[in-house]
Amino acid sequence: MHLLLLALLIACFGWLISWGFIKLLFFPHRSIRVAGREWQSLFSKKAGQISINQILPPLTQGDSFQKLLPFIDAKLDEFFKERLVQKMPVISMFIGDKTITQLKEVFLEELAQIFPSLLSEFTQSTANAFLLNIETKWSKELETYLLKATQKIRIMAFCLGFIWGLLLQFIISAV
Repeated sequence: MHLLLLALLIACFGWLISWGFIKLLFFPHRSIRVAGREWQSLFSKKAGQISINQILPPLTQGDSFQKLLPFIDAKLDEFFKERLVQKMPVISMFIGDKTITQLKEVFLEELAQIFPSLLSEFTQSTANAFLLNIETKWSKELETYLLKATQKIRIMAFCLGFIWGLLLQFIISAV
């Protein structure tokens, strides 16, 4: 029995180290104050440092608006020819194809000017909500997943600790 005690202690220690490492990544799930200092998990700390530019390519650069022009043009056309006429039938008497074309040009020019800031604001607010969701909801689920995924590693750590403990016990008893 005395022979197995050291081996079991070292085996449990090996298992606890591998289990504790995963727990340390995700504990606490929400920031807590300890002795006047804020403590948060490594996962939450790193998730809070993720920039939207790391997740999404810079959408406001280049010709991203130009790629959307056919879609926007079709939607504006549909709006002026169908929905506006349905909502305000009196206007349909005063608006012709030439006026619709001029209105679309004005709208497209304005959209081209506000598109970068609009998209930037939208992606930033979406990213903030996404990162908050990661920190609060997905942190617990990811921890559970990683604990299940590393179960074999923890069992191996236990077995290696047990073998190491037996080896140590034999060395100690031999001296």
